[in-house]
Amino acid sequence: MIIDKWLSLWSIGEDHSLSDLKLIKQAGFTGVEIWGEHAVAEKSLEYAKECDFDIGMHLPFKNLNLSTVNKSEGEQVLSTMKRWLSKLAEFEGCHAVIHGGTLSEIDSLDQSSKVLIDRLTELNDYARTYNIELLYENQIPDKSRRTHVYPTSLGEWVDTLKKTNTKACLDLGHLAVHGESFKNTVSTLGELLKSVHISDNDGISDLHLLPGEGIALNEDPLDYLAEIDYHGPVVFEISPYKYKLDDILEHPFILKC
Repeated sequence: MIIDKWLSLWSIGEDHSLSDLKLIKQAGFTGVEIWGEHAVAEKSLEYAKECDFDIGMHLPFKNLNLSTVNKSEGEQVLSTMKRWLSKLAEFEGCHAVIHGGTLSEIDSLDQSSKVLIDRLTELNDYARTYNIELLYENQIPDKSRRTHVYPTSLGEWVDTLKKTNTKACLDLGHLAVHGESFKNTVSTLGELLKSVHISDNDGISDLHLLPGEGIALNEDPLDYLAEIDYHGPVVFEISPYKYKLDDILEHPFILKC
């Protein structure tokens, strides 16, 4: 299977250079996903443009809770996300990945769900003015049920995607920890699926291991994606705390893509 092979720049850490992106390009990657949490994110956009990559962005999420019921906090989230979407548009970015946030006050679930739908719809409309596809990512639910992580189930995820007219970014690491079936999830998403994040783990924690170093990818996901004629980005999102760039670029699974 020939895939649209991308790398999340989270995978190479914040201290990266133009030379690093040139190496990624030489290794056959067609796109990079800028990590919005990086202080150097704007410089990363410049590097990516210079290397003629297709460009996406994982929007920042720390202290940015899209589902907060606090109005002023919600307005800050929208302002920050719109600023990054505008910046991404300057570099002709094609997609942006977003988290739904976490609700800590379970009694406010109905209110929180409504503001999430409203804000996600507003951001999607804003992104579309720049021809950017907003991709809502699956998350790992809180098994203690002390908080509500959006989305916390496949049904909730698909319902939100349809209500907000957004598309899906499927993170296979999150899915494995959640314990959901890859094939069933892909089948349920159908044409809503527009990007896939790949990493391995032990089925317990989201470790972002290289393929084959955990149990999450015992079945090659690329085989099934080929069966369904999937044509979107496959984004490798690998831990920068465990691996170096060479480890990623020289890995057999990634080389064969």
